[in-house]
Amino acid sequence: MEPAKKENQPPLVDNILRLGTLAFDPKLPEESRQQNQEEFNALLNRYHNQTISEKSANFFQHEKLSTHASLEPLGSARSRRATGGNEKRSGISHEALSAISKLLSSPPLGMAPEKWFSGIASQLFSLLQGEGEPEMEKAAAFVIGFGILGRKQYGAPGMPGWGAFVEPIMRCIDPASVENTSWQTPSKEEILTLGSPKILVQPTELAKALRNLSTLLTSHPHPSLSKRLLRPILLPLWSLASWPQDTEAIENMFRKPAREMLKILIQLSPSGKDSLAKNGQTSSTDILSIILQNLTFTGRSESDKKYWRYITNKDGGIQIQEQNPDEINSTDRKLDLAVIDNATDKFISFMGLFENTPDFNVEISILFMALCSKWLFRKEPRERETVLTRLESKEDDIGKFESRLIEAKVMQKMMIAFPDKLVNDSNQVLDLVRQVLLDFTASDRVGRDGDDAVSVALSLLNIVLTSPNFRGGQENTNLESIQSSLTAISQMNHQDITTTARNLLLLLKFRATVDKSETTPSTTRTDQQLEERKSYSLALSYLTATDSPPPVRVQGLELISTLIRSNNSILDIPALLVLFSSVLQDEDEYIYLRAIQSFIQLSQRHPRAVTKDLIERYVDSNEDCDLDQRLRLGEALLQVIQNNPLSFTGETAQSVSKGLLFIASRRGYRPKTEKEQQRALKTKQKENAEAEEAWDGDIPQIFDDEINDETKILSEIVSGWESNRGSEDVRIRASALSILGEAMEANIAGLSSNVVAKAIDTSIHILTLELSPSTAIIRRSAILLIMHFVKALDTARSEGKKLGFGFVGQSLADVSRILGYVEETDTDRLVRQHARDVVEGLGAWEMNSLVPSGVQQTELRELAGLQIRPGGGNVDGKMRPRIEEIE
Repeated sequence: MEPAKKENQPPLVDNILRLGTLAFDPKLPEESRQQNQEEFNALLNRYHNQTISEKSANFFQHEKLSTHASLEPLGSARSRRATGGNEKRSGISHEALSAISKLLSSPPLGMAPEKWFSGIASQLFSLLQGEGEPEMEKAAAFVIGFGILGRKQYGAPGMPGWGAFVEPIMRCIDPASVENTSWQTPSKEEILTLGSPKILVQPTELAKALRNLSTLLTSHPHPSLSKRLLRPILLPLWSLASWPQDTEAIENMFRKPAREMLKILIQLSPSGKDSLAKNGQTSSTDILSIILQNLTFTGRSESDKKYWRYITNKDGGIQIQEQNPDEINSTDRKLDLAVIDNATDKFISFMGLFENTPDFNVEISILFMALCSKWLFRKEPRERETVLTRLESKEDDIGKFESRLIEAKVMQKMMIAFPDKLVNDSNQVLDLVRQVLLDFTASDRVGRDGDDAVSVALSLLNIVLTSPNFRGGQENTNLESIQSSLTAISQMNHQDITTTARNLLLLLKFRATVDKSETTPSTTRTDQQLEERKSYSLALSYLTATDSPPPVRVQGLELISTLIRSNNSILDIPALLVLFSSVLQDEDEYIYLRAIQSFIQLSQRHPRAVTKDLIERYVDSNEDCDLDQRLRLGEALLQVIQNNPLSFTGETAQSVSKGLLFIASRRGYRPKTEKEQQRALKTKQKENAEAEEAWDGDIPQIFDDEINDETKILSEIVSGWESNRGSEDVRIRASALSILGEAMEANIAGLSSNVVAKAIDTSIHILTLELSPSTAIIRRSAILLIMHFVKALDTARSEGKKLGFGFVGQSLADVSRILGYVEETDTDRLVRQHARDVVEGLGAWEMNSLVPSGVQQTELRELAGLQIRPGGGNVDGKMRPRIEEIE
């Protein structure tokens, strides 16, 4: 079997294995190995790295080849498309990214993962920082985020991948966040004087770490990875985002990236009232509370680690320096009101960034009510045990007074900034009132402070009970406790609050009577619908906001997916189809591929609506979409058909097939496109004329002679894809034929004989009439359509389906003859290979169709890679007449 495997390997792989083994074989003489290494390096340099990655990633698991790959500069791993030298994007496909990720995230045999990842880390970081060609940072982020950090064995904390790619970033943002941190000696740039503090991280290193982290999160927008990386450095990010110095350098290098990453973390975290938060996940309310408790954070002061703090250096940058514990615990430390004012202003401004986020009003309300509860309770509630993060002792009286002052200022500024968002629902107020009244009745203390707190609580209760939207049935537990407390207060000797308590008791009885008559069994369901509507609105805001970063947009798609899985009635299907189509225009491949998955998920509930919308947008009769978007729509349409083959029948299959055939033929005319092409041509001619006048003759072409011939040929092919007469682009025609072929194989029984005949006829005409090099891609699609048809016929025969059409008699001979001619004469190697495969497959299918389905298959069943089974057209082992439908 081994020789057969080698024969099926591409020549490139054979050469890599042969020369790679000779180049690193220790049994060979040194001179021979050096010569072979030169040939091996020349081979790798001769081909694009993208080609090597796609075709031979598995072979690089060889230890020596992997070592060579890790030593090669990753900056050369770029796709160099020959498109006349004007291509500005790297153009790396998703398949190539997956191959590269698989190659680089798997340590070679015989090499420790720590050594492997540390060897490639510097090169990947270089690309992540934008030091390669355009969009190479996305490729590096994909490899790091998906291939390495996405795998538990390498990407979990403490694992080799985490140590090589996460800890270097974290160490520069929060030196204490990395366990066993060795406090590095000062860099060469530092000038130390006797007694001066030790600089741990320079401003340039801190800015680079923030930039690397931001690029990693936005170029590989996976919500779980974002939360995993951002939560440990929550407070350092807040400190940088709220830095008091207001300069352009501080804003661009430190404050803005830190603020954007904090915003991502808030938006990805569940709401304080979300069920996910109740299950133990950190909610956005928890994050805001942690920030509020550490609003003036500037560094760590934990007993088991060295102290550090952020500080502005003489050049105006933010650096990290080691802090003296004696300074932290000094009794001479004074309260800095300017720092507190700045921090509270920044906190209010930060919350204001979420004003257009529908569900964020809940967070504002929860936070405000929590602050109110601290001031209304007569007895100080026991503080939750928290990690000491401020640069002061926990018992420090100044620290306690500072916390109370910060809370008071935040409450005051929240009432000014968000007056209509402080109370989100009545249950929050009732819960606060219940706690205040319970505290008062339990202590039974008389005093001005206690009376004032109860008076405020009773006033809040009166507002809730007199609200026309209040329904007591939703808060029965709170109301029962409140009623008991009001009964106890009404019997006390406090004239003002006693009278108020009695009046409120009467009001409660009245409301209970009214609510009882209005109560319906659907109350719980109504609450659930409200939560679902909030989730839906939140998802739409994430996807439609112009400033939503990639991880947040992915989170929006995840929220909608949850609603689709539950078949929620709140979903507006036409609006979702428009939304998903717009997301397909996203430049980030991760996001638009996720949008395609959303189309598939929605089609499982509404196959006809989704398929109809996709084919209309794919045909694009109004010319609203560009080529890339139409190709993505085609990919979505294909996957919807493949995931719902039984729905591809009847009117849906007919309309889709007709649309695909219209695109694949040469009948399509696009007047808007033609006008744009004419304008572009005139502009180009004008530029060339001006250039020729400037050069006083022909424009000199500066190309390397070795690349020029290949570049010229490929440029001619690519330029031929866009017609100057307003006809369909060759690429979209090839895409339509490919989709139709796959649809045939998915459910050929759903298509009529007329559609199938037109599809085969169109393919034959393309193979015989469109013979230029630029149309090779559509000839390949035409051949593959016939191949899919043969597979579909064989599947139908083996399953006993009677289609009423097929290749028989003269039609089979004609198709075989034409394909044989194409195999001998076509100028494209892949077209000739596909034609050869289909001819062999047709012969095998014809022979197997003569054998009853119960008889063992002939040895021709595996020809041309087709899974051909005998007995086509036969049922129960009996021969039936084969009928060919002719127009």
